[in-house]
Amino acid sequence: MDFEMKKEEMVFEGSQNFANLLGVQEERSACGVGFMVNLRNEATYSNLQNTLRALSCEEHRGGCSYDKVSSDGAGIMTDIPFELFGYSKGEVAVATLLIPLDAENQRIALSILNETFKFFDLRIEKFRDVPIDTSVLGYDALRTMPSIKQVFIRRPSHCRTDSAFNRQLYIAKQYTRLKASEKGLNEFYFASLSTNTIVYKALTRGNMLDKFYLDLQNPKFKTRFTIFHRRFSTNTQTSWDKAQPFRVIAHNGEINTISGNRSWGYSREKSLGLKDGELISHSGISDTGTLNEMAEALLFRSSIPHLEEILAIMMPPASRDKNYYKFWSRAMEAWDGPAFIAYSNGHVVGARLDRNGFRPCRWAITDSNFYLSSEAGSFEISENDIRAKGTLHAGTGVFVALQDGEISFQDPSESRYNVAVEYDPHLLDMERSDTVLTEIPEKELVQKAQLFGCTKEEVEKILIPMCAKGKEPIGSMGDTARPAVFSSEPRSLFDFFYQNFAQVTNPPVDYLREEIVTDLSVNLGRKANIFYPKELIPMPTAFNLNSPVLSLAEMNFLLELDGKRYKNTDIKVKVLHTVFKRNEGEVGFNATIRQIEEDAVQAAKDGISILVLSDTSATLDVLPVPSLLSLRAAAVALSDAGLRLKTSLVVYSADIRSTHHLATIVGFGATAVCPYFALSFARNFPDKELEGLDKDKKEKNLISAFEQGLLKIMSKMGISVARSYEDARLFSVIGLGPKLMKKYFNGIQSPVGGLELTELVSKIISNAERTTQPQFRESLINTYQYKELPRGGEGEKHSMTTARAKVIHKLARETGLDVTQVELYDEYLKLGEEASPVNLRHLFTLRAADGIPSIPLEDVQPQSEILQTFGSGGMSFGAISAESQRDIFLAMKEIGGRSNSGEGGENPYYFKDGIHATSKQVASGRFGVTAEYLSGADEIQIKVAQGAKPGEGGQLMSVKVDEHIAKARHAKAGIDLISPPPLHDIYSIEDLKQLIYELKQVNTSAKVCVKLVSGVNIGTIAVGVAKAGADVIHISGFDGGTGAASLSSMKHAGLPWEIGLWEVHRELAKNKLRRFVTLRTDGGFASGKDVVMAALLGAEEYDFGKLLLVAEGCIMARICELNTCPTGIATQDPKFKAKYKGNKDHVVKILKYIAEDARRHLAKLGATSLKHIIGRTDYLEVNTEFNEFITKRNLDLGFFIKESYPECHDKSTPFDDGVGSLNKRILQEAHSAILDERNDLFINSEIFVYDRGVMATLSGEIAKRIQDKRYASGDFENEPEFNGHVTLNFKGSAGQGFGVFTTKGITAYLKGEANDSVCKSMSGGKVVIVPPDQAKYESHKNVIIGNCALYGATGGTVYISGIAGDRFAVRNSGATAVVEGVGLHACEYMTDGFVVILGNVWHNLGAGMTGGRVMIYSPKNENNSPNKVIADVTSFVNQEYIKSITMTENDLSELKELLEDYIMETRSKWAKFLLENWKKEKKHFKLFVPIKEAQLAYYLGAKFTEIDVLVGRVNNIQSDIKETKKDLNDFKEEMQKKQICTKIKLMR
Repeated sequence: MDFEMKKEEMVFEGSQNFANLLGVQEERSACGVGFMVNLRNEATYSNLQNTLRALSCEEHRGGCSYDKVSSDGAGIMTDIPFELFGYSKGEVAVATLLIPLDAENQRIALSILNETFKFFDLRIEKFRDVPIDTSVLGYDALRTMPSIKQVFIRRPSHCRTDSAFNRQLYIAKQYTRLKASEKGLNEFYFASLSTNTIVYKALTRGNMLDKFYLDLQNPKFKTRFTIFHRRFSTNTQTSWDKAQPFRVIAHNGEINTISGNRSWGYSREKSLGLKDGELISHSGISDTGTLNEMAEALLFRSSIPHLEEILAIMMPPASRDKNYYKFWSRAMEAWDGPAFIAYSNGHVVGARLDRNGFRPCRWAITDSNFYLSSEAGSFEISENDIRAKGTLHAGTGVFVALQDGEISFQDPSESRYNVAVEYDPHLLDMERSDTVLTEIPEKELVQKAQLFGCTKEEVEKILIPMCAKGKEPIGSMGDTARPAVFSSEPRSLFDFFYQNFAQVTNPPVDYLREEIVTDLSVNLGRKANIFYPKELIPMPTAFNLNSPVLSLAEMNFLLELDGKRYKNTDIKVKVLHTVFKRNEGEVGFNATIRQIEEDAVQAAKDGISILVLSDTSATLDVLPVPSLLSLRAAAVALSDAGLRLKTSLVVYSADIRSTHHLATIVGFGATAVCPYFALSFARNFPDKELEGLDKDKKEKNLISAFEQGLLKIMSKMGISVARSYEDARLFSVIGLGPKLMKKYFNGIQSPVGGLELTELVSKIISNAERTTQPQFRESLINTYQYKELPRGGEGEKHSMTTARAKVIHKLARETGLDVTQVELYDEYLKLGEEASPVNLRHLFTLRAADGIPSIPLEDVQPQSEILQTFGSGGMSFGAISAESQRDIFLAMKEIGGRSNSGEGGENPYYFKDGIHATSKQVASGRFGVTAEYLSGADEIQIKVAQGAKPGEGGQLMSVKVDEHIAKARHAKAGIDLISPPPLHDIYSIEDLKQLIYELKQVNTSAKVCVKLVSGVNIGTIAVGVAKAGADVIHISGFDGGTGAASLSSMKHAGLPWEIGLWEVHRELAKNKLRRFVTLRTDGGFASGKDVVMAALLGAEEYDFGKLLLVAEGCIMARICELNTCPTGIATQDPKFKAKYKGNKDHVVKILKYIAEDARRHLAKLGATSLKHIIGRTDYLEVNTEFNEFITKRNLDLGFFIKESYPECHDKSTPFDDGVGSLNKRILQEAHSAILDERNDLFINSEIFVYDRGVMATLSGEIAKRIQDKRYASGDFENEPEFNGHVTLNFKGSAGQGFGVFTTKGITAYLKGEANDSVCKSMSGGKVVIVPPDQAKYESHKNVIIGNCALYGATGGTVYISGIAGDRFAVRNSGATAVVEGVGLHACEYMTDGFVVILGNVWHNLGAGMTGGRVMIYSPKNENNSPNKVIADVTSFVNQEYIKSITMTENDLSELKELLEDYIMETRSKWAKFLLENWKKEKKHFKLFVPIKEAQLAYYLGAKFTEIDVLVGRVNNIQSDIKETKKDLNDFKEEMQKKQICTKIKLMR
């Protein structure tokens, strides 16, 4: 091969050449994965061919670079084709190497390999250049391609088994890697090394892999199994080594805890006495690469012999009741995150799914083969041959033994190797001390608060609400305060840290509704090293805690053990004091830090298993070291000494007072925490809100709030297990310097530098001295972090204040004031400048580029063009009133800008006057998302995250949910509407690609925008988003907006937009993707200069939120969540809405001022338009006015101004797949029928796994027709008639999104199977899915559709003759469905609709359900039905949300009628059996409704019973009266007769 390569262009594991701001370790990926196994142990070429076809079918799950040819990776693992290579099995092992192309480095690489292997008695028999065809490669792939060689290693005589040979190969490989690294040769990678398996992988598309590797075209290439992988990296600059499969595994997903897993891995490495990198790589490796390395290490270094068991230990299920998993959790933390892992060692082939089930994994069995893949239908299988179909559920796995074809779905804990073994985790419950020794008395609380920097605001806004209600307090209007590094007020070290959060590449966890997968428990004591068998049996004893938060009584129990051994165990406790003398200053501080480090190491050597870091002895003269620093000092010292596993760290501190503080401490290595000041405060602080609560209750409330807050912060990063969050270090930093970061927080981003230890110590001392001032002796300081002091003066500076708002009101409302009259506007700007710097952008000033003079204002683009770049933020109807939102829509329409609906569905004025937003938002709650909602949009925005609370869902408090909001959101009035943290159709980057595709199917002319929040890894993520086909990428700042959010999220999550925007622009430019997307940003824009700054940092479009509300009259009261907005904007209460005085003109006027201001700045820069300055950071310079400010804080702004990237959007995305061919054909055939509204059209078609979002385009066309009718008639209130109807018949395996956005006028039948997101956001019509005619399996025992069907549906009917995957009918808001079985989390957060389940259900059904009904077939145990169904579903139902109620005759009649229609449509034998035995089987149905409805039904039932009794009594009385009347009449008649007789006698 004569293609040459420069060394610096190659990027491999171990290489540090490629690194962005956040580090190469953040590179991750999502993918399509699968395998097939021949159950008869037969190796054939056809097995390989079928897999290559499956790989091609899942091409849409992979990513490509800008050239659309170079891919992020495609590969397969197979048996070694010994016949092809001319060897017999057992003679040799084969390595596949990726090494440098240049001759000299290649010689060095092969020499190192040969020498090292020879040392281990491994003789290299020959090298083979793998036959390839480079003509199929794209530019990027060819530019970085290595030399690909296969190495044949003769089996040594002493290695009598495969296991021994493979272990020897592994050890030799690890040493070879170290030797290569020592020689500076990082481009050295083993793609595979085994006696059994081989890997072929490349940066090609899936359908080109066999064109590149000529071996794959050779019929002699025979294999019994295959694993395939198609990669979608979230960074285009991928590399050949990072393509998959790896040596043991192929992974679709993310390891969210990877930082912590690596940290503990390094500790195990040191503990074993190995060199750095000998166990796992320390740099230049992806999360999956590390996972693969650890799996290999466990396979060849530990005592765990089975690969399926290793993967189960690393990725345990959510159940907590098995000692097997408790035992192994003592030695290995969970590798937590969404993951579908396929694996093989040549003896078994298997797969495992993460504890949340966040990846699809479908399987099918025939007599001869087992197939499993990300999508059903990828492998070519005859339906006649299929014996069974299914899906892996969360926390489960499957493996197949190659030798005998045995298939096992059994959990490894129940295997024959383990079932008889007693796994004793040696865990003891934590005791409590009866005496509360550490409780701070009331009279000392203020003094202690002052010493530790606790402010009045903290007490009132955080501690008291948590003590009173047991949950975090809520706020609104975002964070307008200065960041800690800018502040001149006392600020905690915790304030410099910002929580990381999941977006796009992996989902956050819904900790509210899916709490069953979460686990806060921790083990306090020594960790066993999993690689030392003698440490496992017996396991070291430890305390088991339900959460990392220790009560005062539990802490006292530990303190009583100080210096002692607990009973006869190996638990020993030691307390280290973390204080320094104030008068010794920095010297004393550093001496204390050194003492902590030395004492921690010595304690571990002395067998101390629990080390307590305490600041209880602090006084004004002996100051506390910040607990985070003392923790890191101890943790780093222990790690460096190889002793980190020997002891658990407990932080016993007064400076932990919020959930953010707690999460930071745990996230940086504390196993347990006792926030003693906060707990003492709860017990002893007198306050009106706490009256009536006893001390224990207040302490429990506070602990509960801490625990729920920790769970929320963990879950926003997609982590479910506290033990895995420990030391995961999932934070970023604003304002700490590089020396401090390197020493204590190595690997954490701190992009603008900042304070070092010297400045921190100085602040600690000066803050302490400040509290000695007379005004603070009896009261707490107030720094006004959440709202400015109304009269100004003292306290924190804020970017938007009530004073500035008043000037905006004047600007907006004063008549006769033109935008060219700038006196009042200048006054407004001056108020902002007085507070500066508040934001990072304030540290810069604008300067003309060298040699460019300023230009006249008239030469700058007109105001009207700048206004067109403006948009309104996503403020929903619900967060703000209909009138306020309407006026913003009208204002943006007037200026030619964009308006955004937010996630609350259509504004009522759409149905009144046709007023709607130009950009329709699709978020996790899917409120009101229908085909009609989407079809009217110019742009559809996917809200992945929001600035107020990234990693969490939208939150509308029940007090704001009136009947109008409930109607718009298809929900119930008076109920909190808290959207799920994850979008349930975006668990990965390929899922985002799919959603973008679906949205472009339903609205073929709309652009799709993806909204992200500035945070760690944002550049990498944006590259993936661009490759997924987004037209616009929106970067929000952490400032937040009107949305309600917990105060900890509002203050401590996300990063400034300046950092995120520049990182995104830069990475897109580097990856040659910038020109394909528009960049947009928002975050507290308040001036034309802000707009120009955003342009310089890469944005072409600019959104405004708070400013528009202020223009309408907002006074920054910051009580949006309470529904009592004093200006009638953020409220639904008619009383407050009456106060609204805003109109569209106010908004228009303010935006014109901003645009004109921007023009003036452009003129000074000599720039004719905003477009000309995009990415031109050479127009920025540090503001000399703040030189002293910057110097004092050691800020380094080089991140922004080192180099420019003058690029902008000038070309449409090449990643837009357009309308799918099947959708196009359907629309062509149906078009005239839709226009004429005929109902006689029938369309028949085959369907394949690559046909995605089928029928969405047809639904969109019908929706447009309905919308056109609304506008034509002028009647928006009444639903227009649509009389057309199309019937579609499909056969085959439907791809993802079958039936998405289905609307009325459509009936579809599918004979076959479907994948994820069936009938998502359906609003009408009917969809029926049944097995193929030739299917031999029973429908109600086999899976026929994937996960998240009916997500966000608002109407229509779905019949599924088979079992559905997980999260069936999640967020269903009105659809009717019949299904024959469901997976996990079915009917989650349903707000309306009717679901009938005729078969098995799984855990957590109905979690979060607030509306609708679920009927479940639940036979009693004596049922002799030939079809086995779970007898009692109650244990699978989430009874915190739904309850069973008695079914009425009307309910049964409705059910029977529905089943009759279901049978007619599906011909289901199972449903027919139920109906034929209706008299008996109807008794086995249970009706579940939300708890409030169940309580109402019970109440009404009881009242009806009382009434029945009364009615009965009345009836009895009436009957008695009737009888008495009759008796009286009889008596009367008798008397009359007697009278007559008497008269006759007298007459006689």
